[in-house]
Amino acid sequence: MSTSEQAPDALDLAKVEQHLRAELDSISAAIAELTKPPATGSALAFGKRIGEGTTEAISRFTDVGVANDLQAIRVDTERALEKIEQGTYGICDNCGQPIAGGRLRAAPASALCVECARAAG
Repeated sequence: MSTSEQAPDALDLAKVEQHLRAELDSISAAIAELTKPPATGSALAFGKRIGEGTTEAISRFTDVGVANDLQAIRVDTERALEKIEQGTYGICDNCGQPIAGGRLRAAPASALCVECARAAG
């Protein structure tokens, strides 16, 4: 089927895969940066007063929290790439029904249709 004959909701899987791989690289780099160990000689300290050490420790906790959120996004992105390789991209992992093209364009790493995603949480 030529590009001009494709249905309006048809997606260019090569472009989707390219986008997902670039996103995965970006996410992985951000996680690596957020979780790298503090420089040698830097000490984190908590005290009764807010000081530089306490501020640094709170910042570190925040970075680790963001890295955990990015890890969940990385898992979804890896799953979407697996689905492309398996030929099941665009099919809901839960109910087996097609995922709307609009959802996939808005969130290319979606593995669930809108209904199943809403039910999940």
